[in-house]
Formats: sequence, structure tokens, C-alpha cells
Amino acid sequence: MGAVMPDTWNIPLPIGANPQKTGYPTQKPESLLERVIETSSNTECLVLDCFCGSGTTAAVAEKLNRRWIACDLGRFAIHTTRKRLLGIPGVKPFVVQNLGKYERQQWQVAEFPSNGKDRLEEQKEREAAYRKFILELYHATPVSGHVWLHGVKAGRMVHVGAVDAPVTRADVNAIAAEVWKASGKGPNSPQKPAVDVLGWEFALELNETAKEIAAQARVDSAFKKIPREVLEKKAVEQGDVQFFELGALSVDTKVKKRELTLELSKFIIPLDDVPAEVRGAIKHWSQMVDYWAVDWDFKDDTFHNQWQSYRTRKNPKLELTVKHEYAEPGEYTVVVKVIDILGNDTTKTLTVEVK
Repeated sequence: MGAVMPDTWNIPLPIGANPQKTGYPTQKPESLLERVIETSSNTECLVLDCFCGSGTTAAVAEKLNRRWIACDLGRFAIHTTRKRLLGIPGVKPFVVQNLGKYERQQWQVAEFPSNGKDRLEEQKEREAAYRKFILELYHATPVSGHVWLHGVKAGRMVHVGAVDAPVTRADVNAIAAEVWKASGKGPNSPQKPAVDVLGWEFALELNETAKEIAAQARVDSAFKKIPREVLEKKAVEQGDVQFFELGALSVDTKVKKRELTLELSKFIIPLDDVPAEVRGAIKHWSQMVDYWAVDWDFKDDTFHNQWQSYRTRKNPKLELTVKHEYAEPGEYTVVVKVIDILGNDTTKTLTVEVK
């Protein structure tokens, strides 16, 4: 007969030079989670951690060949967990998803209560309060009398994207048209057609096509992402909210029968967004890429992370070329996603035909 497991477990925390240490304040030792997972599940079981923190549970579950789901509201927790998982040799592909518009909708309702008489009036009041809040964080002055333009800053009009929808090509066309109508008219209007477009999400590849659309309309445009820190009161109070401009991504393709080769050939983010101490250390554009991934057969739904290249402390070099062989000939949609050193996503959509 085996010994009875005591009800007190003496397991040391990862301290000092321990390679498991991530710097996350509430990190637990992997040996603790190994004991918990092995005694409460079998291989291929599903492990759920609703408050994943530094990702110890997910990392151990992956190593023990369990399926897993890890959740957290903190952006730093998600980033720490993702990097930790990517450092596991032979880690299976996984996808990072978020509550997206649902979380933001709940935040908008809670943060901006309304006294409207009906649902439509309540929604209009809530949206107006939300836009005013975003404009204040962006240090812009609210303006009225427009449909697509909500503020002005340093001689440029400002559009604030909705909480529950991405900025689309159609939106950019409408914004550009209204900028021309507003230019040079009124005390708060710019003398030249210029606009900053703020959005929580942007339609796939809009980071590149939007600038082309704006350029054709002869409008000086900048596209900036509203950061998730806006939802966190502490970040707002401490002034930690920054709006970063979208990156530009170039990917070269080469097809040989059923084999597709992708090469990350260029990635640019505005250097003004990069901290000065980091900017000085950047010698090549690839150093601005923290991690990139590929969905080889995008079905116009959720991005599936089927391959990734990432940096680790042991191997800081990033793979810039990858090959994939398709089982069947045909036309495929490929999506490349880059996560830069600021934590922002940039996507590129490609259509390839293999024979």
C-alpha cells in the first residue's frame, strides 16, 4: 500500500535565478500545478484556468499533454502567458482570442449610465459620453455638426470608432469625404484635410488599404488603435494610455507546385511610438517584431494559429521565412499576423493558388 498524501504541501516558490521565474507577482511553481493536474485529470483532458496570471497552469497542462483554456482580463497576463507557452519546445499551435466587443459593450454600459427615455435615446447618450471620454484621453477637443468626425487636435480632425464594430473601408471613404467638407469651415476646423482615425479594431489589412484610400481622396490620414488600457481605471488615472499608429507589413510569396514559401520582407511601425531607449537599440526592422504567426487556410472566421516564429531568451533570432505544403491543389486564403514589440497586431491577407 502507498503512503497517504499529507494535506500540507511544501513546495518552494520560483525565486532567484530559477528559469521558471517570469516576474509575475502571483506566479506559482510548476511542481505545484503538476501535482494538481496529474491527480485530477488524465491525458487529453481539458484543463481550465479562469485567472491564468503568468500562465503556469496552461504551461504545465501543455507539457503534460492536456488540452487547456486559459483566461485573464489583464493584458500583461495574456502577453506573459503567450510568451511562456511559445518557449515550450514543440508547443502545439494555439490561438489568442478576446471578448472583443462584448467586453467593451459591458464596459460602456457600466461606465456611461444614461437617463434616456427609451433604448435608442439611451444608446445615443452613451455613445456621446464614450466619444467625449476617448477624445479627452487623446487630448482632442470635441466638435459637433458632423456624422463621422467627433473632435479636432493640432489642426487635424478626429474620428472615434464604435466599441462594437471595426473600422472598415466604407468608414474610411465616408470619413475622408466629410473631412473635405469640414476643412476650413468654422473655428474648430482644420485649414487642410487631415484626420486621425481611432479604432478598437480595424478590418483585415485595413492598415495598408486605408492609407491608399485616404491618399486617393487627398486626405492626410493616421490610423491609431484605441488601447485596451482605456478599460482599466488605474491605467487611465495614471496616464498610461497611449494610442499607437498601425504598422505596415510586407510579405513575399513563392509557389512551387503545392509548396508555398512566405518571407516576412518588411515591417514598419512609427518610431515615434517606440520608447527612446528601445529605439536606439533597433538596427533592423525585424527587431520590431516580437512574434508572427500564419493561418494557411483562412475561412473568413477566426484566425487559426497554425505556425509561429517567436523570440526567446535563449534564441532571440526570428525566423523570417517559412514553407508549407498543401495536401490538395486549389486557391487558399492565407493570413499573416504580426505582434510588434508594443503588443499591437498587424495582419496581412494573401490569396495563393497551388497546383
